[in-house]
Amino acid sequence: MPHSSHLGVTLMLEHVVRMQPRRVLDIGVGFGKWGLLVREALDFMPGRIDKQDWQVEIDGIDAFPYDSPLHAWVYDSVRTANVVDVAEELTGYDLVVLGDVIEHLEKAEGLSLLRKLLASNRNALVSTPAHFFEQEVERNLHERHLSYWQPDDFREWTCDFDVVSAAVLVVALAGKDATYPTAADGRASRLAYSVPLVRDRGSVARVVKGLLRALPGPK
Repeated sequence: MPHSSHLGVTLMLEHVVRMQPRRVLDIGVGFGKWGLLVREALDFMPGRIDKQDWQVEIDGIDAFPYDSPLHAWVYDSVRTANVVDVAEELTGYDLVVLGDVIEHLEKAEGLSLLRKLLASNRNALVSTPAHFFEQEVERNLHERHLSYWQPDDFREWTCDFDVVSAAVLVVALAGKDATYPTAADGRASRLAYSVPLVRDRGSVARVVKGLLRALPGPK
């Protein structure tokens, strides 16, 4: 869909602000939700309201040519292309946002895409449904749900993850030259969400994660 659930927005933006990217790629632009929110967090909030003062470059890509006034206003560029076909061209970004995108790819294809993106960009930020459900949109075949993602699917990368309201999985991934998230973040995520009474209570899990980060890591 060109829009998505609000449930993971706050957590996604907390990661964005912590990462402080200067070049951002929004994959699956849709109507421009993530471009607007990232622009607000990184330019508007620091006081850079006028376009000539913006310091963050935000590019977008979508396989379907959605029409939205946000494209021309918020983004530096928006192109229509299937990201799977042009992944090798998408390099040098500080952050790649995949907001409700990865579930529209077969698992093997999605993993291949992440490998390419994280090999040549600093960070990726993923939101995806925490439970599988069927979805099809007649006028846009790219909107079909083809896969279901769980935290263990991202185990080959250093990552921080949370489940929000038992509905949305949010994952921050470390790529080329990344300093965040750290191994301690990943370890805290895995431990917190392995506790039965905690894993379905996202707010509690995040408190537990904070406590676990303070513990010394393995030698």
